[in-house]
Amino acid sequence: MPSGAQAESSAPDRARRSSATWQNLVEKSSFDSQTAFNASWNQLYPWDGDEDTHNGAAQMDAGQVSLSQGVLTLKATRLSASPGTSPHEPHAPLWYRSGAIHAKPQIIVNDDYPEYDIEGEFQTQTGPGIWPAFWTTGIWPAWPPESDILEYVGVNEQGEAVNFFNTYYKTAGGAATYQRSEVPVADPNDGFHKYRVWMYKSGDDVKLDYYFDGDYVDTHIGYGWAGVPQRLIINLQMGSWAANIEQGDDGWADQRPGPDGDTYFRARNVWFGRTVA
Repeated sequence: MPSGAQAESSAPDRARRSSATWQNLVEKSSFDSQTAFNASWNQLYPWDGDEDTHNGAAQMDAGQVSLSQGVLTLKATRLSASPGTSPHEPHAPLWYRSGAIHAKPQIIVNDDYPEYDIEGEFQTQTGPGIWPAFWTTGIWPAWPPESDILEYVGVNEQGEAVNFFNTYYKTAGGAATYQRSEVPVADPNDGFHKYRVWMYKSGDDVKLDYYFDGDYVDTHIGYGWAGVPQRLIINLQMGSWAANIEQGDDGWADQRPGPDGDTYFRARNVWFGRTVA
């Protein structure tokens, strides 16, 4: 069990279950070799059908994913011509070849597994059209839940890089909504930064303590999340909303939605585990 999982949160209402035992699901060593990677991770997205695309301008390809000395690298490459549009909303034109992976073990916070700790160290380029993410999600139509542990959606209006800690859930009327905590990061590409969420069951809900570089940021509530399976994803999406171009606006179909050159998103020491009640 990594030492970080032992640390008490500074968040209110935090109570560890002392009688619980711990189970690692993905080890920090999973990027050390192709064999270790294959044991814990799958390529592309975890949904059935069109698993190489999502809500951005990148089509995912295993050839854009590489391992070296314990570091996973996802590379987004600009295409000379768009092969079409993503079949997923908002149907962004595909201008990049990039990489996405998802963990083989599922996340399901319930009475049997009441707590999950999810953490990783990441280094990423940011800027207009660059959209890296480290996140958990229920698979449609069981969405939300979604927890964005790392998400940079381009830059803000001041040109600054801001990490979004997002928690998506359904309202009583069934509409999707979210809580968000923003953390400005001077340069997410200047070395590795640590991103973490601790999930723990609270009745039918799940509470989420978010951390950046070891410091507690905020606690969100995933209403109605208990018992809903989720998958953990690392991906380098591009364009779409990260390009500050709205669907239907001038340039949506043909404007360059991001960098001309290659873009990189790197990860190391990614792991997650759970308590077994």
